[in-house]
Order: sequence, then C-alpha cells, then structure tokens
Amino acid sequence: QQKMRAVLVAAVVLGRRAAAYVGLGGRAAVASRARAVARRAVWSDSRATVDYQNLLDGKVEERKSDGPAVVVVGENDALGRALAEMAPGVPDQVLRFEDAVPEELEAGRYSGARPSSEFPVYVSVSEPDKIEGLLARCPDSKREDLVFLNYGDMIEPILKRYGCGRDRQTQAVLYLAVNEYGKVEEDRTSLGEDMMGQPKYAAETCVTGKWAGHLADRLARHRFHCAELFYRDWRRCMLERVAFETVYHLVGTLHKNVPVKEVADYFPNEADDMIYEMNRCLRGHLAVTLLSGSEERMAAYANAHFRSKSDNKLTSVSLARAKTRNAFFYDISTDMRNRDFPDPCPMHTEYWEYGLQNNLFLP
Repeated sequence: QQKMRAVLVAAVVLGRRAAAYVGLGGRAAVASRARAVARRAVWSDSRATVDYQNLLDGKVEERKSDGPAVVVVGENDALGRALAEMAPGVPDQVLRFEDAVPEELEAGRYSGARPSSEFPVYVSVSEPDKIEGLLARCPDSKREDLVFLNYGDMIEPILKRYGCGRDRQTQAVLYLAVNEYGKVEEDRTSLGEDMMGQPKYAAETCVTGKWAGHLADRLARHRFHCAELFYRDWRRCMLERVAFETVYHLVGTLHKNVPVKEVADYFPNEADDMIYEMNRCLRGHLAVTLLSGSEERMAAYANAHFRSKSDNKLTSVSLARAKTRNAFFYDISTDMRNRDFPDPCPMHTEYWEYGLQNNLFLP
C-alpha cells in the first residue's frame, strides 16, 4: 500500500508540473519547434517488402528474351544505332525522336515469336530534353514497352508525369561507349575482391523492368555484362551514374576542363566531398542513398575513360544537358534555402554558381 501511495503521489506531482509547463507557454514552444522542423516529411516505402514477399511466393513476371525491337536515337547517337545492329537477324528499325512510335512491327521485321504488337521500344536518352515530347506523342498502349537507356540523366520526374516511372517500366544504365574505331566497348572495371573474396566491379550496366531480359540477352550475346535488378536496387545504381556525371564534369570544368581521368587523379578530394553531400541530399529528399563504395567505383569509372587520346575527352558542362544533372541538385538546394533550411549540397552550389557567373559552361 505504501508503494502504491508513493506511485500515485509521483503521478500527481508530474501531472501538476506538466500543467504548469503548458500554462507557461510550453505548448506554444512545442508547436513552434514542430513548425520549424515538420515542413517536409519523408516516408519509407513498404513496396520493397511486397516485392520480396512476391519473390518468395514465386510471383515473378515471365522473363522476355531478345527479339525484334524499335530503337529511338538522337543526333550523332552512335551507341543507339549500334544497339539496333545487335538485334538477332535483321537490324532493328531506327527512329528519330520526332517520329511516331509504331504500335506494330514492320512486316519484314516480324519474327513470329511474339505478336507483332508486343515488342520493346528502346529510347536512347542521348537528348533528354526530347523525352517529354516523345512521351506526349507515344500511344498509351506502347508506353509500358518503352525502354529508357540512361547515360546519367535524372529523367525520373519526367517519366512520373506520364505514368512511366513505375517498377514495371524498363530502364537501363549503360556503361558502354563507341570508340574512335566504331567499336562498342564496355567500361566495366575490376576492383579486385571484396571482404568475402568475391570479385567486385565498377561501371556495371544494369536493367530493370518488363523487358529487362530482352536487353540483357542482347548484350550478353555480344559478350557485354548486364545485371537484371529489382527496381529499387537499379534506382540506386542510376543515381550513382547521375552523381558521377554531375560531379566529375563540374569539378573538371572549374579546373580548366581537364580530362575526366585527371579529376580522379588530381582532384579526388573535391569530387568525393561533393559526392558525400549529394548522398546526404538524396537521403533527405528522396529517402534513398547511394550504394556503399560509390566514391571508389566512380573514380574507377573515371579512369576507364582513358582508352585512347581521343576517348579521354575533356570535361565540360552543357547547360542544356545540365537540366537533368546539375540543375536537379541545384533545385533541391534552392528549395531548401527558400524554406530556411541549410543547403544540403553547399559545395555543389558554390561550384555551380561560380561557373554560371564566369560563363564556364557550354550552351
């Protein structure tokens, strides 16, 4: 009884203190702090658990093998045209961004393995500013069959506006390039072995979505590696490529347009510090982080650019291409500062604004 009485007395005392705190403005203080921090919330995504449960239950979509396709390419898009030439049998039909997306294959290209209306449309994202126009003109029945071949551009907001950013949408990150002799080369680079003794690599081409098997088989037939990933794993690989194109070219441009490889050789600390800030930015803005070891892989990929004198291109930043690279991070920084939050990428902001003020970027 004495213990029970002591507990009741303590409860009454704490209740009176809490009431006094509220009476003295405690409630207002708590509300004020809540208003200061609860301006933007990031929620976890439970769909990752659903995907894993479907995998355990065997609910996996039928894998589609290589076959006829249509390839949409931009100006001077040698890699996109090379992909069309890799098709089994007759080369794929090649279209420009301004052309209409067909709903059926041409009679001479129809193999009979699948219905003539069931085929992928590869979209080489060599001109990101034309993606939205393509999506607007694309028939609704073919949007799910669009396969976006990404080279480091953040086109996710554009795709979501047209309902094409779902898990089922096929998207790929390509680490391939056409060299000075017109041959396709792979940038995949060995990093030795990890702590478990397994080989690890940088710059690995990867794909996700409905037509993932189609692209993977095509590349494998020509002895190029292509990993088939779940969407959430693929998305982190895509963001790593976006961060690379954003950081390495910006740092190199501000150092008198040195080659990409020399950014990794002579300015690695600047690049790594900027990548660290971007990782923090992605964690707060998109609730996603880059995969562990991203700095090491990016540096290895930068070194892979040195295949020949003409291939070790000078770094440059194009304002037109930066809309889906640097501008993505700069817009987040601007938004945060407008909301009285600290800039999540202050180093990138400083470099970007310096380049703009001194006209260091290409049109």
